[in-house]
Amino acid sequence: MHLNGLNVLITGGRRVGAHLARELARRGANVALSYFQSRDTIEAVADEVRRQGSQACAIAADLRNPDEVDALVEQTVSNLGSLDCLVNMASSFSATPFDELTPQDFEDNIAANLKAPYLTAVAAAQAMRRNPLKEGLQGKIVNFADWAVFRPYRDFLPYMVAKGGVVTLTKALAVELAPTITVNAVAPAMIDPPPHLTEEQIESIRQASPLQRIGEPSDANRLVLFLLECDFVTGEIYRVDGGRFLGTDHL
Repeated sequence: MHLNGLNVLITGGRRVGAHLARELARRGANVALSYFQSRDTIEAVADEVRRQGSQACAIAADLRNPDEVDALVEQTVSNLGSLDCLVNMASSFSATPFDELTPQDFEDNIAANLKAPYLTAVAAAQAMRRNPLKEGLQGKIVNFADWAVFRPYRDFLPYMVAKGGVVTLTKALAVELAPTITVNAVAPAMIDPPPHLTEEQIESIRQASPLQRIGEPSDANRLVLFLLECDFVTGEIYRVDGGRFLGTDHL
């Protein structure tokens, strides 16, 4: 499936998603971006996409709310004409030591990191099924999981449970939506460290990777672009972790 002229919805476009939006525009795709609390940032990304010659829109939505998710998809189709691809990138990430866990920690993580991508993927797939076939396909979905669901670390139990659900969601949706919609997932390690991390924390993460570096947005997005363009992959989970899954005990 060639990206030129296709319409792509990205959830969570502040850092890695912003880089992806620009890369999609370079390939001639149109982009819709959802936001919850980052209106100015996301609208600035949409402006960049327009300057590159593609259509773009920024749409407010609480992805935990099914009515707002439905409205997001409807507005995407209204603005761009159709919805061909979804990149389910929005996520919430925070540590809570085991002894401090409350039921609300679980509820919050499931809502932000599993319910939201589930609702968005289902609504997007329903819209894609209205598309005419292009080379045998009606659309593509790429979810974002986390490398650590395969090698969990401490203090993130509810988050790990939710992201593990994204892995199962990806595989189950791939079966449900075959043969006309592909569904895959990217499972990154640290990509573009958030600003609250200290230099010491970032260095510790770098040392834990056999490749001895922190990931950049392009490391994840090259894979996303491959999955959006490739027509013969579905139900796969790809780690982009610099080898962290292997650990460093053997080095």
